[in-house]
Amino acid sequence: MNNILFFISNNLVLSGMWFFFLNIIIFLIFKQFYLKAKIINNFDAIKLINKKNANIIDTRSLELYNTGHILNAIHLPLKDLSCEKIKKLNLSIITPIILIIHSSNNNKYIKKFIDNGINDIYVLKNGMNTWTLENLPTIKNKNNNFKKL
Repeated sequence: MNNILFFISNNLVLSGMWFFFLNIIIFLIFKQFYLKAKIINNFDAIKLINKKNANIIDTRSLELYNTGHILNAIHLPLKDLSCEKIKKLNLSIITPIILIIHSSNNNKYIKKFIDNGINDIYVLKNGMNTWTLENLPTIKNKNNNFKKL
C-alpha cells in the first residue's frame, strides 16, 4: 500500500490521467443501464424490423423526411410530438419502436413514449445519416404522400 501511495505522490500527472480514463471507462460501461432507450446500429434495426415487426417513427422535419426515409416509417416531427399524437398511433406495447431522431436531447422525447406505456424503445444510432451512407433502402416522397397522423 505504501508503494502505491509513493507512486501516486511522485507521479501526480500520470496518476491523474489514469483515474480520469478509468472514470470514462466506467461511465461508458454503465451508461447503457441508465438510458431510457437502447441505442442500436443499422444491423440491429433491420433485425428488429424483420423479426419483431418494429414500428419506425421518423421525428425529423418534413423536408428531411421527404429527402429519404425508411419504408413504412411514420412521420411524427419532434415539434408535434405529444401524448395525444402518440395515443393516436395505436402502438402496441409489445412491438418495439425505433425512433429516428435528428436531435441530441433524446430523453425528453423518449419520456413521452414511456408515459404512454411503451417501454421497448430503440434509437437509431446517427439517425438516417449512417443508414444512407451504408446504401440501405430509402423511399423519397415527391407528392407529400406519406404516413402521417
